[in-house]
Amino acid sequence: MTAEEQLVSLLRKKGYHISTAESCTGGMIASSIVDISGASDVFEEGYVTYSNRVKEKLLGVLPDTIEQFTVVSAEVAAEMAAGTHRSTGAEITIAVTGYAGPADAEDGTKAGTVYIGTWYQNTVQTKKFVFSGDRNEVRRQAATQAIAFALERIQEVE
Repeated sequence: MTAEEQLVSLLRKKGYHISTAESCTGGMIASSIVDISGASDVFEEGYVTYSNRVKEKLLGVLPDTIEQFTVVSAEVAAEMAAGTHRSTGAEITIAVTGYAGPADAEDGTKAGTVYIGTWYQNTVQTKKFVFSGDRNEVRRQAATQAIAFALERIQEVE
């Protein structure tokens, strides 16, 4: 059973819903969830918040947070995850912000740097990853790790 299948199955069993906010993954996480039969029982909403303006407008990410820590940061991933919960009411949320490359960012952020945030049971946790490969490989790895992180969060409380 794939991680996506496990996640959908576990969410269905618990009667939980999931929502996503994606920047660099551009909807890949939401797509990987809805690829699974039964996802309609658990998937609430998915946002692709590629621009800073939309992160602020839809998710409540503070401009000061972006200015102080940059958009590719644990702090922004955390605010995205919490904002997704506030917007949707889902029992668990996944948020991803990162820099897929192919070259390093102007601010020095290494290509492949990704922060994943999850909101679950009133707690936000974030993880930092530095993936290698081309732009699409980085995006795929980030989506895979985001699903695994959400699954891990739910299973650690069981």
